[in-house]
Amino acid sequence: FNIIGILIWFPVPIMRRLPLGAAKLLGLYASHYRGFPAVYVLVAFVAVPGVLLGLSAIYDASVAGGVVVTLILLAALVGFEFWWLRLGGCYKVLSEEARKERQDALDAADAEIAAVEAAPQTAV
Repeated sequence: FNIIGILIWFPVPIMRRLPLGAAKLLGLYASHYRGFPAVYVLVAFVAVPGVLLGLSAIYDASVAGGVVVTLILLAALVGFEFWWLRLGGCYKVLSEEARKERQDALDAADAEIAAVEAAPQTAV
């Protein structure tokens, strides 16, 4: 599984941005909301698989019903993405100022770590 993931995301440099950006965003929200990682795990590993399992059961019962529910779920996903990205929904969850503040703190911490690693090591 991990090797397949590497083969999908690693060879094309632009593809690497997606998982790295998602990890940074998850860390940003986790730094502001302590319960966010638990919500993420529940959504990613319980709610989404449960919805998809239910969708497959609907397809077993009726293909037409499955198509209708699939289209409704896709419309809901597109609507959410539009609200999140185009209408500024992401800034209602976490303001742009708070995002900038956390990014500056992260950049400062990265610079500090880089300075410590670059400093010559002395033998004691």
